[in-house]
Amino acid sequence: MLSVPTLAPALQTVFTTRADELARSTRFIRRQRAFSGAGFSQALVHGLLRRPNAPLEDLAAPLGISRQALQQRWSPEAAKFCRSLLLEAVQQAFQARPAAFALLRPFRGVFIDDATQLWMPDAAAADFPGCGSGIPGKGKASLKVLLRWEIQGGRLHHLSMHPGRTADPTAAQEAPPLPAGALSLSDLAFTDFQRLHDLTQQGTYWITKLPVQTRLYPAGAADVPLWKQLRAWRQAGRRCIDETMKVGNRGQLSGRLVAMLCSPAIARKRLQRLEKSARRRGRPVSERQREMCHWLVYLTNVPSSWLTAEQVWLVYRLRWQIELLFKRFKSEGGLGTSRSENRYRVECEWYLKLLGQVVRQWLTMMHGGPLLAVNDAQVGRRIADWLPVVFWAMGEPRQLPVVLRALQRALNQLRQRGRCRKRKTMNQRLHEEKTAA
Repeated sequence: MLSVPTLAPALQTVFTTRADELARSTRFIRRQRAFSGAGFSQALVHGLLRRPNAPLEDLAAPLGISRQALQQRWSPEAAKFCRSLLLEAVQQAFQARPAAFALLRPFRGVFIDDATQLWMPDAAAADFPGCGSGIPGKGKASLKVLLRWEIQGGRLHHLSMHPGRTADPTAAQEAPPLPAGALSLSDLAFTDFQRLHDLTQQGTYWITKLPVQTRLYPAGAADVPLWKQLRAWRQAGRRCIDETMKVGNRGQLSGRLVAMLCSPAIARKRLQRLEKSARRRGRPVSERQREMCHWLVYLTNVPSSWLTAEQVWLVYRLRWQIELLFKRFKSEGGLGTSRSENRYRVECEWYLKLLGQVVRQWLTMMHGGPLLAVNDAQVGRRIADWLPVVFWAMGEPRQLPVVLRALQRALNQLRQRGRCRKRKTMNQRLHEEKTAA
């Protein structure tokens, strides 16, 4: 778990000294006012954490100003200040004690990349061009948030903001390099064969899914579309494939091709979801898409002596944890919902709500990493109860460590999840693999 002596000074610095310095350097605060950069950030982060859809009068009251005065403060300087403070917070590289699972022991951290889109008012289209949508007034502009998360210790390794049109692999190029020996998990949007080749050269391991249009290059044979080879294997009665093979479209990449045949029931459900999506878009379902519904297909450079084909599938399922994290950001933190159409207010809200979730993540790590066998919703409720006291203590240098230790004791009192027999948690699955490995 994350220690209080480590967290308390950084938390206090970010929301006091650094907030005031950044407010002046971004020219958000140019002269002495009713509030400072520290007061503004504390009041709004706390207010939006407590009530993500709070009206302006509720956010303005702790600052001692009217809603009209706060409305006038939404400006390019305010957006720059909120963004700078968020990035300052993310640079604090906290992590809990990594979860000890035998299956993950060979790797120097398991890192998951993912991105989410946040709508922006059309007035922001020049700075944040979007990809279009069917929602009136919410298609021309959008903000892409890229997150890299180390899943064992819970560290937020990287967070960056980009125009909505930015491709995921392009956004990922701004992230710092992964340490040699780390394992990277990414979805189809990040599948770039040159990027995977570079990771291999850096000594980093990876597991990724393969796009449906990928071609295979079997040794001594002509190249063949991935879906046709999968169909041939299925017709030959093969259910699990684990072979070293070159894959690619323009360039070629060598790795372990791991493919597992789904049950007929799962394949049927996947096809139904695909057909529903195709009808909504007015497109037919292609033959190769239908074939891919029968398979789970991965490419990896992890040696088979470290992970079997079934274990590759199990470890890749850790990627779902970042989907749950983004879901929490939106459902619990209100990210993506705003009462306003003001361009700068919406932009500031996204940064402040993300900052609130960073703080929430820090406080969670005082109890342990993300794979701890405790209900995350219970942890969130306990932290929400303590947030008013935590933010009050930020202005009291001697009181903040005392409050954080009390919160840590309260988190440690949470009951761990019981053993689930019908649908096992990831914690249970990884512990069972420890016995089987």
